[in-house]
Amino acid sequence: MPFAKLIAFDRPLIGAVLPGAGRAFTEAEVAAKVEAAYHKGVDATRAAVDQKLVEMRVDMQELSEGVLGKLAGVEAATLAQLREALPALAVDLAHRLLAGFEPSAEIVEKLCHEALQQLFPEREGLELSLCPRDAALLEQVNPGWLNRYPGLKVKTDANLQPGDCLVRSRFGLTDARQQTKLAVLTHGLTGE
Repeated sequence: MPFAKLIAFDRPLIGAVLPGAGRAFTEAEVAAKVEAAYHKGVDATRAAVDQKLVEMRVDMQELSEGVLGKLAGVEAATLAQLREALPALAVDLAHRLLAGFEPSAEIVEKLCHEALQQLFPEREGLELSLCPRDAALLEQVNPGWLNRYPGLKVKTDANLQPGDCLVRSRFGLTDARQQTKLAVLTHGLTGE
């Protein structure tokens, strides 16, 4: 039967060796082994951290490529939606802006002159139809270009809206009504 007894020493043992334990290490050797183990642990930790950083970089690169790829797809889809929606939006905006629009005398003059210029070189025997309000404004302004159209008759038409203008010539009718201009704009932008 083994025997075990606790022995108390009044000071630390120096140079004591356990039987069969091998050689004894000095404090310097223990400190050197501790330092070597510390450096080995630091190197192992650095290697593990470096490996983790490499893995994280690869993961981040894959994620960023995936996100950028999806953004490129989303950008193309958004651009297609905008291209589809913008013409209808522009037409709707034009309708809203012109709803109830009553142009000033200067604008009425420009609209009429523009409609008459579309018939160039024909200048004689033209008939300009305007709403009563626009005809009165044009008469007040009395633009100088009216003299360039000999025999021009300015007639009022209660069916026309402010800003509308029709020019009759021997070749037919030039329609410069806002409604017609909006229809041309709609056709140009949407193909409808």
